Amino acid sequence: MNRSSRRVALAMRLLFTVVTAAMLTAATFGCSGESASPAPAARPDISGTWYRATGQPLRPSQGDVPLTSWAAERMKAERPAAGDNQDFRETTDPSLRYADPNGYPRISMHPMKFTLAQTEDYIYQLWEYNQNWRQIALNKPQAPDPPLTWYGNAVGKWEGDTLVVDSIGYRPTTWLDSRGLPHSEDLHIVERIRRVGDTLTFDFTFEDPKAFTKPWSAQLTFELVRDGTMTESIFTISDELRFRERFLQQPAAIPIRR
Repeated sequence: MNRSSRRVALAMRLLFTVVTAAMLTAATFGCSGESASPAPAARPDISGTWYRATGQPLRPSQGDVPLTSWAAERMKAERPAAGDNQDFRETTDPSLRYADPNGYPRISMHPMKFTLAQTEDYIYQLWEYNQNWRQIALNKPQAPDPPLTWYGNAVGKWEGDTLVVDSIGYRPTTWLDSRGLPHSEDLHIVERIRRVGDTLTFDFTFEDPKAFTKPWSAQLTFELVRDGTMTESIFTISDELRFRERFLQQPAAIPIRR
């Protein structure tokens, strides 16, 4: 082999060595996950069916609910059909008197199940109780003046392993819990939802200048239902009329389906 041929062969071996080293380096970084553009982290999984065995009202994390005079007077005038007062004829509970939806977060305090279903853009909360539902829009701005609804206008975002939900736009006729805890249309709720194993925790912060003298916090905890089943629970007009006939002694204005 002459001198020129030896130089060509040497150059080819050097090129092969460089290319092989580059391929090995790329493979090593790919296997170790240390690439320059890592794949986005998977979202935490809070999906599943959840259950809370007790139906207790909201308990502030510290002290009592800081009611304004307006809220204190309004709550004093309410007559829940619970505890020592089981006279449904006298109740002011809107869910019993008018068959209104429970509103939020009261609906989650029933000892019944709900399911969380996750998509890329929304998280849906589906309650077994009367088959109500709400949606949480992900990574969207809060509407400046949303229409008032039973379950509010909810937007959320992930902060690490916690879903932070911001909600406004609640109808002021609902109770926050079964005691008659009131609020106004200015109610603002921030939830921090986090799953640890088979436990799902909702940490609430409530703000409402008309109803509360300062923001206050409470917590609800739920356990995973392994088989994920929920039963059909729908209250029809006939159910409502039967209830009124039995407990309120109100004759039905239309035939009741028995």
